[in-house]
Amino acid sequence: MDRSQVRMSLKSKGIAATKPRVLLLEILWGINAPISVQQLYQSNSEKFALSTLYRVVNDLATADIIETFTSPDQNIWIEIKAEDGHHHHLYCESCETVIDIEMDEEFEASISDLRDQLSKKYNITIVDHSFELYGKCSGNVHCACNLD
Repeated sequence: MDRSQVRMSLKSKGIAATKPRVLLLEILWGINAPISVQQLYQSNSEKFALSTLYRVVNDLATADIIETFTSPDQNIWIEIKAEDGHHHHLYCESCETVIDIEMDEEFEASISDLRDQLSKKYNITIVDHSFELYGKCSGNVHCACNLD
């Protein structure tokens, strides 16, 4: 996605196309995978102050443009929000990698049924959910964490 498309995307969500927001979205579209804020900062520290990066992440998450995920070690992972619905994550504690995973329709239907049950039981409207799995790989070069 080029810079003008990024700017139009921000404006369509009612958010100003500031330089840090545009830059972050260009980076995220370029890698097209979850990345931690710390990893992003380490590879782009000359482009962002850490405080600016966290503020921009918050702005874009509030505008529903990116999704965030907090790993067990309290790192915030970010990625462009999926256009075709949501997906889930598998976090490897060994190599600190997040893998996007898709669930089959039957499993998603089970989650939807559970949401409906909980909504009725607790008299609350559930507006979203997330499903994260946590594990440790073998560290082998052929493990799923090293697959593109």
